Amino acid sequence: MSMPGNDNQDLIAPRIVLGGLQMGEDPNTPALVAISYPSYDMAQAVAEYLLSIQNGTIPFESSPNVCAGDNVIKVNISPNPVSDKGHLCEVMAKADPRHLTYCFYVASYVTEEEVSVFNSFFDIANHYVLTVAHRDDLLLNTINIIKYTVSRRGV
Repeated sequence: MSMPGNDNQDLIAPRIVLGGLQMGEDPNTPALVAISYPSYDMAQAVAEYLLSIQNGTIPFESSPNVCAGDNVIKVNISPNPVSDKGHLCEVMAKADPRHLTYCFYVASYVTEEEVSVFNSFFDIANHYVLTVAHRDDLLLNTINIIKYTVSRRGV
């Protein structure tokens, strides 16, 4: 599959960013998982692709990029550092649960601090938002998947 964007920045691997997402005056700040791409076009294309494969519901007619209840896209965060690089965080999806291979897979290392912040927000709000970013600028207008489960098993 060919993705948009042909500059050399596209050759740099995406990275996963964990944290919390302050949205307005909401006291239950959700945790955040963002896949950050060096190319805006690539981030936009991935957002469109993830929206096309997610199986959640769209709770707000005015915001078609907000989905809740998806169980196709999975997030796994290793409970312990895998190496001196940190914890391994993976975002993956299967087009069909019977398939052996993933149609989408991104992994990167995240710091102990990122995992701690994510876990703190997740434990309070009991959900997190999955989105994409361009060079760490969140593209919340492209995709907001509200998720309720995260795997914290070892990898």
